[in-house]
Amino acid sequence: MISTTIFCSLVLLTLPFITTSQSVADTHITRNGSALYLGSDRWTASGANVYWLGLDENVRPPAGEPYDPVTNASYPTKARITEIFDTMVALGARTVRSQTIGISVGNPLSVMPSLGVVNEKAFEPIDWAVREARRTGVRIFAPFTDNYDYYHGGKFVFLRWRGIIASKSGDPNIQQFYTNRQIVDDFKNYIEIVMTHKNSYSNLTYAEDPTIFAYETGNELSGPTFDDKNVPADWTDEILSFIKSLGPHKLAVDGTYGINTAHLNISSIDIFSDHFYPIDINKLAQGVAQVQSVNKVYFAAEYGWTPQSQQNSAKMETFFDWIEKRNSAGVEQPVVVGDHFWSAFGRNAPANCSSFLPHNDGLTLHYDNPADPQDRRAEVVKIRRHLFRMQGQTVGTALPPVPCPTT
Repeated sequence: MISTTIFCSLVLLTLPFITTSQSVADTHITRNGSALYLGSDRWTASGANVYWLGLDENVRPPAGEPYDPVTNASYPTKARITEIFDTMVALGARTVRSQTIGISVGNPLSVMPSLGVVNEKAFEPIDWAVREARRTGVRIFAPFTDNYDYYHGGKFVFLRWRGIIASKSGDPNIQQFYTNRQIVDDFKNYIEIVMTHKNSYSNLTYAEDPTIFAYETGNELSGPTFDDKNVPADWTDEILSFIKSLGPHKLAVDGTYGINTAHLNISSIDIFSDHFYPIDINKLAQGVAQVQSVNKVYFAAEYGWTPQSQQNSAKMETFFDWIEKRNSAGVEQPVVVGDHFWSAFGRNAPANCSSFLPHNDGLTLHYDNPADPQDRRAEVVKIRRHLFRMQGQTVGTALPPVPCPTT
């Protein structure tokens, strides 16, 4: 591993005081071929998915706070956001992938609750999340739309806004998200609204702030049928080129679910990605080889970390070892420089610091939860040790405590 930053155990035990230097915070992540850099130093991008930073669906807030009963959506508290970024430092994460930093449409609490309408209040938790990421030195990347009709919105919201109801798998009208000029322009307008928003804490637009190092066209994008990779190359290039016109230093991620070989030569793409449910070393190796052929970067942007995701003898340790070897000092073309488990949750701060928040997909990772069985805790330790190895550091099996913010 290649690293210029050393965190000692004493620092990890004083997490609320961890800050990153101004010069590092103001330095953009860059790509040179199949490697990423922070300044002149090779940089790895492993970490976690924390999808709820801009809008959550797991907590019913106190009476009087913004809440959508239809989707159970509410804004996460500042304390929850602060705690999760301190937790990311304790885990060794350098990056967070967060859907609701970029996807926020169609919900009454969204950035864009209806077509062309901007809800400024929805930026408050996003601003705070970017602030806390900047404080802790964690970088963010975010998709701009979703393949699914989730509480935070996605491509089906844009279709409905133009009168197209296409919810069944295989419906050819789904493809109009990519081909209908009016809808494409609606999507680009939304992207511009998000990227040109000025953060109330940093006074930087999201386009300017190096904390958000990359944007992704979308989450697990497909065409009419799941995993068909039918995302037009010209649409991908148009969207990523537009993102780069607004934020010239941003890295651009192809959000197609898997590697679409028709996209390999799109010049605007910096990073390709794939998701792993279950973990599959052959799939990883094939994808990395495809991306290496065009000298770009690859993220394993989601992987399941529970036993159910470690089938066919493809254990998480093997997955980690494969990625770590690609990032050893003697490897000139690492290609796969980041992996991100699904997904991290913390405590219900500040209301109840003894209560860890659950999510219903069976893949919730809690850091140092006393209620976790020993085998689950052991998996968290494996992830932590991997994330630190990706920074060039070796840590033991202890999980240093992360204080819970009470305000």
